[in-house]
Amino acid sequence: MSKIIPLVLAAILCTLNHAQSTTLTTLTTSLESLNFNNSKKKDEGIRYRVGLDHQRDNHLFQMLYGRTNTTTFQPPLSDDLHVNKVYLKYRHQWDEKQSFHISYATIDDNLMQETDEGNIYGAGYGYGHFNLTQYFSGYKHFDAYQTDIKYTFIKKYNSVLTKATVMGKYIHLANKNTNNFSKNAENDYFTAGLKMHVKYKKFHLGAGAFLGKRIFAVMDDGFRVQHHAMEFNKTYMFGIGSRFGKADLKLRYIYQEAIEVPIQNENVTLSNIILQFGYCF
Repeated sequence: MSKIIPLVLAAILCTLNHAQSTTLTTLTTSLESLNFNNSKKKDEGIRYRVGLDHQRDNHLFQMLYGRTNTTTFQPPLSDDLHVNKVYLKYRHQWDEKQSFHISYATIDDNLMQETDEGNIYGAGYGYGHFNLTQYFSGYKHFDAYQTDIKYTFIKKYNSVLTKATVMGKYIHLANKNTNNFSKNAENDYFTAGLKMHVKYKKFHLGAGAFLGKRIFAVMDDGFRVQHHAMEFNKTYMFGIGSRFGKADLKLRYIYQEAIEVPIQNENVTLSNIILQFGYCF
């Protein structure tokens, strides 16, 4: 794990501890199951994540740690897969319409040496319901450049609040032919996505889809990184949740179709079930 992580975490925690104005802190934990079908490398796995959001006036500090343990097929792999990821993000609201955010993520992977110790940087600008973000993923022998554009439509019908977000992701791979891990990938990818969210009193419902191929993608506004050489072409999502006072409980399901690029293994599917709990202080 990069030596910069403890220093950045300490700086953020110091800022949180010395906050003098009105603040809102949210702690989230999640448990996620992963089920692979037709994969030549992975069988099933489990992921644990814990995150902390701290809002202070126009400043939002976010950090998240995730641990994934995946059972693999041996051979071809030599061991089960264990991955640690740390995500950090800061967002500043300049005024009622404009905002700016920066993010950082790092990867600790015991098997995939090409992307182990990878560093992912992001910077973005928002104006109203429009957002533009640029990511740079630096790996040992190749790099990925990703540009995200999204726009959110918001409507309220009496006590029902609806949000619809349309987005596009463009990914360019640099130096991909220098290694067997990424050489079978394409140079450029584009995927389009749509997410819907409906809130009624304490209940909320969400659904979404991504269509179009992507690889080594940054997802979930910088809080997920797909760092294995899997080319995803279809993603479908569905979620439900409810608030209980200061607590929030969510259940999500994600279905994805992919190709394991280094060995050109097609028709791989991945199903995720995620249970998330959040609490506001």
